[in-house]
Amino acid sequence: MYELILTRNAERDLQRLDAKIQRQVRSKLERLCENCDEYPHQALKGPYKGKFKLPCGNYRAIYTYDKRTRTVEVTRIQHRSSVYERT
Repeated sequence: MYELILTRNAERDLQRLDAKIQRQVRSKLERLCENCDEYPHQALKGPYKGKFKLPCGNYRAIYTYDKRTRTVEVTRIQHRSSVYERT
């Protein structure tokens, strides 16, 4: 099992979601951490090269993972229409 790390931005993004969506996102992240080695990671391109997306309904979690340290670091959690915009 991988350790889940939420950046400050990801934690803030998660807190802004309503409770039902928060539960869905947390559930997906837990499943990712439990099966990270076998999970079909969806790589991103362009400015997000080296990061992956985790679909959670209409929301996306952007993350990286490290097999050596066995960690998953989530950097953003936002609606799919705005998650890829540069801030």
